[in-house]
Amino acid sequence: MKIAIVIAGLIIVAVAALVAIQPGFLKPASLSLVKKSDILGFSPGMTFDEANKVVTQRRYRCRQLRGSYTLECAVDGAKLTIDGDDVDAKHPIWRVHAVLSNPGPQDAAVKSISDQFNAQPTGDPREGWIWTVGRGLKLSYDGSALKLVNEAEEARLGKEGSKR
Repeated sequence: MKIAIVIAGLIIVAVAALVAIQPGFLKPASLSLVKKSDILGFSPGMTFDEANKVVTQRRYRCRQLRGSYTLECAVDGAKLTIDGDDVDAKHPIWRVHAVLSNPGPQDAAVKSISDQFNAQPTGDPREGWIWTVGRGLKLSYDGSALKLVNEAEEARLGKEGSKR
């Protein structure tokens, strides 16, 4: 019995040491691949109704622009614009644009964004930083604003706009 207690104690100490050295050891592999893909709860692909539920649940101050599926919100010192597709019946969100009132130093902002979205940026300070943060989602930062878009929808809407 004493030997079993000693062995159990050694196993616990070994696991604790392993977790101290490698914190992600006990995290399921499926969670390690999960990336953040929203800005303040809004993400391309969600329906316009889902976006309105986020507004209600989080008590954001938003207004819908007349005759469109665009929301403008003031949230935590940022001005958000959430654009939904006017043609599709569910009006899926295709772009979330956040203008930051006080973004701080660019190096710190880029590091913070990279940490939050678990992705490494491409680009440079002159042209802006770009992250791939999910299937078909592109996040960009130009020093004062974040833009999260569904690349396929952005391309489709751009082609439709050029035909008009």
